[in-house]
Amino acid sequence: MRNSSILLFIFLLTLISCQEDFELDEKILNSETSLFAASNSPKKISSTHNQEILIPTILNTHWRDFNSIVDMSDEDIRNTLIVELNTKTSESISNLQAMSNLELSNYSLLYTFLNKASIRKPSELRNMSLDDLRNTIIVENANYLQNQNISDLKKLPTEKLVQLGYSWYLPLEFDSLINYSDGKLSKIISPYKFKLKDNKGKNMDVLKIAKTNETSKNHFKYLGVYHIGTSNDNYNLQLAGSNDLFNWIHLIELDHDAHQGDIIKWGQGYLIAYEEDKHQGKNNIAFKYYNNYQDLTLNTSSFRKSIKTSVNDLGVEGTPDIRAVSGTSPMNGNIQIGFHYYDGDIDRIAMGILKNGINWKAWKDAISEYNLREMNFKGNIGSRKSFLYYETDLTLQEAQLVKGDWSAWKIMLGRDGFYTEVLISTPGGSKSFANPSIVQTYDDKYAITLFLPTEGNISSEYNGGMIYVK
Repeated sequence: MRNSSILLFIFLLTLISCQEDFELDEKILNSETSLFAASNSPKKISSTHNQEILIPTILNTHWRDFNSIVDMSDEDIRNTLIVELNTKTSESISNLQAMSNLELSNYSLLYTFLNKASIRKPSELRNMSLDDLRNTIIVENANYLQNQNISDLKKLPTEKLVQLGYSWYLPLEFDSLINYSDGKLSKIISPYKFKLKDNKGKNMDVLKIAKTNETSKNHFKYLGVYHIGTSNDNYNLQLAGSNDLFNWIHLIELDHDAHQGDIIKWGQGYLIAYEEDKHQGKNNIAFKYYNNYQDLTLNTSSFRKSIKTSVNDLGVEGTPDIRAVSGTSPMNGNIQIGFHYYDGDIDRIAMGILKNGINWKAWKDAISEYNLREMNFKGNIGSRKSFLYYETDLTLQEAQLVKGDWSAWKIMLGRDGFYTEVLISTPGGSKSFANPSIVQTYDDKYAITLFLPTEGNISSEYNGGMIYVK
């Protein structure tokens, strides 16, 4: 096995000069000039907690879905990774059983990358050892990243090699979304609106939108949740309706001391997740479910639940985004969300699942956390929104380059825990963006909402929510 791995590696090296699978943009190739150039001293994933490694891995590989993992133990997930790697590669069960959870995670994500990026077909991967997989990504990274060479890449931990792989793959795969000149998420052209306000003149901060798909002419096509400030540190959650996405009619206040909401339509009803702070400095996640449109506009919920903070003991968790639901309602189904937690210094990423409205399972997302930190984000990693793009689940994620610097917010496009920057261009040249959200419109375009802080932006655009449609 070792000799065959060496021969394969030598063979792969000979392909570097002739491989022309992609024609790379100059800015992608020359990552030395990129804001997100590879770290000079890459770190390994530091988490030693099983769930923080195992659950994100099995979800990012799509080897099991969120419904399956609700009742799986850490050992169940570990064994699943072992069986999958054994089935999909030439590695033996005994070798895989001897590996740590982190090693199993790294090779599972490496396999997924090589398959997803069409570098190797499943039939080819089946005959490769884990060493072969690692050698392959080393060659690919050397080929696509001009500031990387094989000798340096061989010294890197596997998780860094995979992160570097996505650093060139994602901009190629999703160029139509993030291209600075005309990407659907990047180039802000008319129609757009800055400093969003409802018909009462209230700022619509952190607006999240859902299509209603209602047939009644008396119902709005879109519903949005947002918050308004009542003091320097307090907010109330609001509901508004719109038929054109730019003019919003306030309908009702959904909760007090509540903010950072998200909304989806679920069956005939509506699910809202949000952050509540009934006790100052102790934020937590809350859910409300409404059986139908009328109940929502009257704020008559059939289900309500506040989640005790669960991933650390500081009592600050929030900014939920609804990733997926199954079943018919919160009382008879599962809800998967992303959220952030405060570690005493900065905000970090976590996820959770509520089962049948009762059982809550949450974990820190060590995979996403590592990948963003390796892209030089030293500040908060907070609000996000997932969406479907041609049957691919993607996420818009805010991330802060410098702790405490409001001019340093960037919007990242994520796929399965790996990220690339959305290079946003506004008419006035603003540079700092936060609290992203996205919804597909009735005419199959995308409505994107952002929050523009004062710092880093121009006065005609900053300090409020904005929306644009492409």
